Amino acid sequence: MTETQTDSTFTTRFLLIRHGESNVMVEGVVGGPNTCSGLSARGKEQAACLGERLASGNENSIDVVYSSPLPRAIETTEIVLSSALQQHEINIHSDLEEFRLGEADGLTWEQVREKYDLGNFEQRDPFVPIIPGADSRAGFRHRVGQALSQIGSTHVGSTILIGCHGGVISAAMAIAFGLGPNQWHTELAPNVTSITELEVVSGGERGRRWMCRRYNDTSHLHGTDLDPRDHL
Repeated sequence: MTETQTDSTFTTRFLLIRHGESNVMVEGVVGGPNTCSGLSARGKEQAACLGERLASGNENSIDVVYSSPLPRAIETTEIVLSSALQQHEINIHSDLEEFRLGEADGLTWEQVREKYDLGNFEQRDPFVPIIPGADSRAGFRHRVGQALSQIGSTHVGSTILIGCHGGVISAAMAIAFGLGPNQWHTELAPNVTSITELEVVSGGERGRRWMCRRYNDTSHLHGTDLDPRDHL
């Protein structure tokens, strides 16, 4: 365990990694647990680039690794660790899964828009799912926050790499900035294999607080044909 300790304070660092380009992204379908089939060839290359960046020695040393249970997140995490020449057990945490869309799993996004009323999304009750079997906005935020709290409490003072999803990273940022589930005025869209670094400082006179060190860092893809910004 690596600890940053000053006057009985401890800093727990989360490195939230969004998965690489996935097959379901390419196919334009909802990639839930029944449909996700892992990374595209391009996504595998993106993950390898991130791993090489971690291998350079210019990033924080990783103590613990977690991943969402979805194949695209697990595969990304495996490739990153392999390319970084680091051996860590990957702890699968079910509550790190992307926003669950229930019975829409496997539908194309066009079919989702045709079948379900998604209008006035921001004005809807955040505690009520729009799609049967799906998360509610508030429920998803709570799930992610509870997972991060449990992981952080288990590994106080550690640097924790988490392979996850854009929605999970957006929820974590909202939690860090104290935004309620009905506040959706600012859209966060982390790119594939981006690093978002959040710290939780606990103890001391100021108690427990969140700090954002960086968001959506994809410098390992800049200048390559793998940069998602070139395909917007």
